[in-house]
Amino acid sequence: METKIGIAMELPEGKLPGFYAQIVKALAGKAQLFDRDKELLIVDNESQQQAVLAVMKDFGIETSVMKLRLLAPDAELTELFDDYGFTSRAEHNYVYDKIVTAFRFAEGCDQADVDQAALQIEEHLIALYTERGHDVYIVDGQLEELVHGIAKAYRCSIELLP
Repeated sequence: METKIGIAMELPEGKLPGFYAQIVKALAGKAQLFDRDKELLIVDNESQQQAVLAVMKDFGIETSVMKLRLLAPDAELTELFDDYGFTSRAEHNYVYDKIVTAFRFAEGCDQADVDQAALQIEEHLIALYTERGHDVYIVDGQLEELVHGIAKAYRCSIELLP
């Protein structure tokens, strides 16, 4: 799972429709966007973030910056996904880093116990995908203690992912 940086633009009301196009054109020469979704611009790193913020400053546009997690293309999304993330125009799926927790079950857990724990966690699941042969679970960040408890109840442990 890759970390990306989201820059939300607060476009002023009453501007002509071409204003957004002017911004995109200005960005093309100064910053490399990874993706975008409406007024949210997504970049790979802090240097690209700074380039975007400089253009926004030139146009007098207020911004807010957030960390995003780009999910694997084959991630299974649950009905909870829309409360914690979004699908971009390029059809990439992102979750807001600040409000989610990603984890996997630790090595050495009995698979039957993992299966039972995963079944208990399923009702809280936002997304699930496989990375390097391990299932990665994404849940609400406030449920970290709960998933530790569920894993412990089934004689397993979890590893939080950065």
